[in-house]
Amino acid sequence: MLNMEKTLKNLMGMKVTDDFENDVICAFESDEEILVSKQRGRNEDYQAYENLEDAPIVCIKIEDNTVTEVWEA
Repeated sequence: MLNMEKTLKNLMGMKVTDDFENDVICAFESDEEILVSKQRGRNEDYQAYENLEDAPIVCIKIEDNTVTEVWEA
């Protein structure tokens, strides 16, 4: 079971690197497959979630190559 509070804490302040999507997957600390997608024209820059039915979606906002906001959608 995903610990959302811990996941959000793990993501906050994360630096964007060439391996950012894998870093996001690791931040979930989950045995489930994690999907990460770049968003365009939305308030968030990325969405990430466990590949499970009705899994919560984590929205990620980036400014100056750093995660500045994370929230559950």
